[in-house]
Amino acid sequence: YGNCFYRALGYSYLETLLGNHRELSRFKDLVLQSQNELTSAGFQEHEFRNVFNTFFSVIQLVENNGSVSSLLKAFNDQSCSDSIVQFLRLLTAAYLMNRAEFFQQFMEEGFNIKDFCAQEVVPMAKECDHLQIMVLTQALAVPLQVEYVDDTDTAVNHHRFHEEMPSVVFMLFRRHHYNILYYTN
Repeated sequence: YGNCFYRALGYSYLETLLGNHRELSRFKDLVLQSQNELTSAGFQEHEFRNVFNTFFSVIQLVENNGSVSSLLKAFNDQSCSDSIVQFLRLLTAAYLMNRAEFFQQFMEEGFNIKDFCAQEVVPMAKECDHLQIMVLTQALAVPLQVEYVDDTDTAVNHHRFHEEMPSVVFMLFRRHHYNILYYTN
């Protein structure tokens, strides 16, 4: 509970990279550079090394094997999947902290970015809010569209993140849970 957004984004985006060598190369380089983002935010290498290595190994799996079944197997392994979620949480926190001056405007009064990250972003099982989604899609340059449905409204409201590019990941948010949506023509 609370990790569904990170897990869904990780899986869905990596799935879009299957067979897309140019985008996979861009993403792989970006993830390699994310280590600098993490250390700049004050995380020590020993705090993120294992989760980074797990995430990067799944990227290499996509690059070398390139099958949905191998990606599913990785994400269905609890240890691997949790490491991916933890890496994405740490990256979200680092991106926020490294741009604290800008993101402070989104904090409730009396809350600073570092405390927000320590309480709401880094811990596992904390629900992901709009701010974390905005930050992670910026950090990874992943164009995302989320369809929001609540129980009191029959309308579907959508929101695009990283709007300068066409969305490649689509999700449904309903009852505090994110599900992957597959776009078909």
